[in-house]
Amino acid sequence: MSYPGPNPLAPGTLVHERYRVVAPVGRGGLGTVYQVTDALFGPSSIYALKEQWDLSDSARKQFAREGAWLKNLDHNSIPKVREYFEWSGRLYLVMDFVDGENLEQKLDRGGGRPLPEGQVLTWVLPICDALLYLHTRTPPLIHRDIKPSNIIITPTGHPVLVDLGIAKEHAPGAGLTATFVRKAGTEGYAPPEQYAANGQTGPWSDVYALGATLYQLLTAQVPPTAVERVALDHKMHRPRELNPAVSQATDTAILRALAIRPQDRFQSMPEFKQALHAASAAVPSYLSPSYLSTPSPIPDAISRPGPFQQSAVQEFPPRPRRAQALVATAARTPGALSAPGRASGSRVSRRVPLTRSTTGSDVTLAASAGRAAVDRPLFGVHPAVLVGGLAALVLVTAIAITVAVRVLSPLDLSTPHATVSGYISALQSRDYQRAWQCMTSSNKGGSESNFISGLTSDDQRYGTVTAFTFTSSAPNGPAAEQETISVTRSKQPNTPMTLVISLTQYGNQWLIDSVSSE
Repeated sequence: MSYPGPNPLAPGTLVHERYRVVAPVGRGGLGTVYQVTDALFGPSSIYALKEQWDLSDSARKQFAREGAWLKNLDHNSIPKVREYFEWSGRLYLVMDFVDGENLEQKLDRGGGRPLPEGQVLTWVLPICDALLYLHTRTPPLIHRDIKPSNIIITPTGHPVLVDLGIAKEHAPGAGLTATFVRKAGTEGYAPPEQYAANGQTGPWSDVYALGATLYQLLTAQVPPTAVERVALDHKMHRPRELNPAVSQATDTAILRALAIRPQDRFQSMPEFKQALHAASAAVPSYLSPSYLSTPSPIPDAISRPGPFQQSAVQEFPPRPRRAQALVATAARTPGALSAPGRASGSRVSRRVPLTRSTTGSDVTLAASAGRAAVDRPLFGVHPAVLVGGLAALVLVTAIAITVAVRVLSPLDLSTPHATVSGYISALQSRDYQRAWQCMTSSNKGGSESNFISGLTSDDQRYGTVTAFTFTSSAPNGPAAEQETISVTRSKQPNTPMTLVISLTQYGNQWLIDSVSSE
């Protein structure tokens, strides 16, 4: 596709005496987006440089207004704008570079098949939070161009909302918003009010666009445009008609979000998110990890290099619950942790000799005497308690050694097959900290506690993983792989679940990006 405007800047070009162009990464009707490095802080400082060609007075005013809005935003699912300026007859925004794959690309890579509902909801729920953040600014901001290609999933699995190029200030109660935008959004995702010169847009407009995005991700079809639905009475099929695997709750939420009349939709993102949360409750959390559906307090998804680099804080793994319970039990048992020499000394092992008589009474008396000797307390501690304590101590020691070996011995992450085997094996043994080590998010300071809580909830609801088998492997791009496995859980032994696990290579390790079901 050809676009108007000047040719893209050549790689190596130094913009504004600071930003060196690496390569163009996107181009549209209004400008080009480049990957650049910061010459001031070195090649490891990577940013996105968004270029605008229109230098008319209205475009300059809009650009300055947008630049001021965007520079004040600070949310971990929205790229941070660093500065904006004019250089060599063009306008530029410098923002965080978001590495990853957008949802349109994920659909295309899947061969046009709908994406799994659990995974989609995992990605969309944080976007609801990002939009709520925009809608609650002063003044409120409306994105106006939400679609799959504007949601990027980073290598850690974190969703980021990009391209706020037509975001505009919203004046509640006014027939017109405070600024006039350059376009009405993208057909199929834009609500009817964005096509009208006097249409009143608001949070409900972004609700429509996010609903249309969900519709496409779960059906692999873009819904009819608002113009087709209003002017041509074009029928829109329910998502469940196109994909019966979509849950009833999600189907209902999407239809309400795509209502033609704004007043018939969810009026705010919290309302829409609440409906989607209710729908996601039926989806196993290991397919839609809770640590991804709630924005992390540490912005782990966006590359903020140079002086803005943030350090990830990793919580030290706590002692496994089973070991904690055993230690607590042993501590409550009198004498359980006493010196083993006392428990195994002559007091317990000493026997009272039987009499020479073989009469029943003699044997009985001798045996009774022996029991009495064994039953007599040693230093005030019953021998049976000492024996039980010794057994508990041995068991605790064995478990402690096992835990130490697991913690100290590194996981085999050298191949996709080894990483997946380690991950599923950790689920089988309920070693959730070890499973966490296989995930890419663990390298970015994500919420390990939420991840473990999700796995624990799955075990309670569906039973533990009892078996798994590999069914296929396929390349998933450069340094990326996709493994398909069949997993059986104890509460549904006759209904194995097929899991698709995407991995990315980091140096000599393979880490899991996402886990979804087919």
